[in-house]
Order: sequence, then structure tokens, then C-alpha cells
Amino acid sequence: MNELEIVKRLKEVMKRAEQLNRIQLVVGIPSDENSREDSGEITNAELGVIHEFGVPERGIPERSFMRSTMSEESENLGNLAKVMVSECLSGQITPRKAFSQIGAYLKGQVVEKITDGEFQPNTAETTRRKLAPVKDKKKWRAPDANKPLIDTGQLRASITYEVRENES
Repeated sequence: MNELEIVKRLKEVMKRAEQLNRIQLVVGIPSDENSREDSGEITNAELGVIHEFGVPERGIPERSFMRSTMSEESENLGNLAKVMVSECLSGQITPRKAFSQIGAYLKGQVVEKITDGEFQPNTAETTRRKLAPVKDKKKWRAPDANKPLIDTGQLRASITYEVRENES
């Protein structure tokens, strides 16, 4: 490879690095347009915050599904990010595709944590409420409705990711 080819290649890598730097990945529950079918008073984002941090004064323990997943997946995430950045800088994938693949991975891990995670059990009162017959035939409960964090499945289904481009 001659000097001109090296300079061109370096410029391409720098351009992709700048593109990577302008992109942001957000994983979680968007607050806009994320209402719950069973309640006009609380959104999935608000419910997520309640469970993530707990509300001890209301008897709701912390059941972290976002922060704990990010912590538990830090090594895997680091390895995935290395691969994605390498593929992006080499021109195999776009920066948006790299972040989308990381987002899809994290979303899957958070959903899995809600489904299979070990959380403080529901109170007897919550268990009775969740196992009670649903009066409104249009509403339903998830098959695993007695598990913490899972009632109708709406919270779990609201987990998503967004790839955003910063203005700069």
C-alpha cells in the first residue's frame, strides 16, 4: 500500500470514527406515547422507574431490571462493542447498524432479566390480586402473572432501544 492509499484509508477511518461519535444509544422505556392499557394514570416508563428503584414507603421493593442488567452484561457489552466498532471502522457496517446491534442485544438482555430474573417475591396481597379472575374480558394477564414485574406483560413489551444522532 503506497502513501496515498494509506492517507485515503486513514481519512475513511477518521470519518467513520466521527460518525460513531455523533451517535447515541438509548435503551429502556420511552416516556412519550407509552401509556398502559389498564391505566390512564401511569405510563410504562413511570412503572419501570417505580420497580427499578422501589418505593419503600408504599411497600414496593427495588427490583432493578435495567441497572442490574447493564452491570451484569458489562463484559459481554464491552466485547460486543469492540467487535461492532472494529467492523464499523473497517467499513463492514455503518455506525447506525453497529449501535442497532448493540441496542438489540441489550434490549433482549433486559427483557430476559424481567422474564427470568431473581427478584424479591410479590407480597401475598399482590399475589391474590394477580391471580384473581379478570372481570373485563378485553383485559388479560400474562401466563406468568405471579412473577414479580410481570402482570399483563406491558412493561416487558415496552422495553426498546433508540439510535439517535447528535447534532454537531
